[in-house]
Amino acid sequence: MPEKYRKIHVVGERGIGVSALARVLGAHGAIISGSDIETGGHRAENVPPDADLLIYSNAIPDTNPERMRAAELKIPELSYPEALGWLARGKRVIAVAGTNGKTTTTAMIGWIMEQAGLDPTVVVGSKVLAWNSNARVGRSDWLVLEADEYRRAFLNYEPDIAVITNISADHLDYYKDFEDIKTAFFQFTQKLRPSGTLVYNVDDENAVWIAEKFQGQAIGFASKSSRFDLKIPGAFNKANAAAAAAVCQILGVPQREISKALESFSGTWRRFERVGNTGSAEIISDYAHHPDGVRVTLIAAAEAHDPKKILAVFQPHQRNRTKKLFTEFVEAFCASQVEDSIISEIFDVAGREQAQDQDISSRDLVRELRKCGKNAAYAADLRDCEKMIREIAQNYEVIIIMGAGDIYKVADALASAIPDSIRDPALGKVEI
Repeated sequence: MPEKYRKIHVVGERGIGVSALARVLGAHGAIISGSDIETGGHRAENVPPDADLLIYSNAIPDTNPERMRAAELKIPELSYPEALGWLARGKRVIAVAGTNGKTTTTAMIGWIMEQAGLDPTVVVGSKVLAWNSNARVGRSDWLVLEADEYRRAFLNYEPDIAVITNISADHLDYYKDFEDIKTAFFQFTQKLRPSGTLVYNVDDENAVWIAEKFQGQAIGFASKSSRFDLKIPGAFNKANAAAAAAVCQILGVPQREISKALESFSGTWRRFERVGNTGSAEIISDYAHHPDGVRVTLIAAAEAHDPKKILAVFQPHQRNRTKKLFTEFVEAFCASQVEDSIISEIFDVAGREQAQDQDISSRDLVRELRKCGKNAAYAADLRDCEKMIREIAQNYEVIIIMGAGDIYKVADALASAIPDSIRDPALGKVEI
């Protein structure tokens, strides 16, 4: 880290990625200050006049009072992906991209490397349960990071190994169309260093399309090649494990050590995470917010439990995503064996909602799910959602709560010994 950047102010410090970066920078000797909308808000006076650098979450616009104050003070500014790219300079980088699965795959790679003695630094988009953190600070020159495609953030990295787990339509408030998304992923492969390797999912036709266009070394992986006895369920996690194994084989980790590490991997926060019970019903909290994520999460739940004893609870994330992928969301639920669901009102993402998208509601999803024969109910807010769940919880073995917004608070409250409480986890809000 350059000596001139010793005092760093972070705007949006509780964002899941930004907080991980701040932990790593702090461990390298930086003096970190920060602010967040949930912990006192954003104010110009929060910015230390002698700060050497301001790092801001991608959700923070240039009209933010702290960014405006930094501009007045001529303090250099970097977005989170720019700052992570800056941290990656001079390191050997493994960057994991994909619409779904990148968080778990990143964590798995970091976990295997740690168990193999490679001592990596890891920046991941969720809390890794074994580390109780979304960051691991290592002493080697290996850096494993989750490479987000939103606003082409992953083009800030120059990896030695790039992973593509899968590619689907998402973030259509930024991308023009699906072809634009595929173009961005191809551009990501072009950021690989000259001797770098692309690791891709041979079961995903869009990832295969990228690999066929890529002129360098490419290695495929498939979920059917995953022979690991994982603690975490689902075919999608077998694919994540296969990706992580492929990366670590490139690094020279023996297969025996890869298998042992993967079979001891305990998972990440809100990735099919068993958080406790309410009565006899098990509460599972999951980050699924894209139709593909919802689909595979419901499949995993139905494979492990009687579908008639499962209650699916979902909070859509962002109105634009819900509107653009509405048909796909309906199909994900209607194709599932799970019959009963509660759909909470859409989580509005600050700074990313548009006036033309305000005509979409979770009521619309409920209406369509009922048309395909599902027993779906609408919840106006989290309090309503929690109350509805508590009234019928005794009818189910499993209650799976999905979404990338603040729906995790309902899962935590249900698993808590204190009824009707809403408690925050160690990590704050999630920004994607």
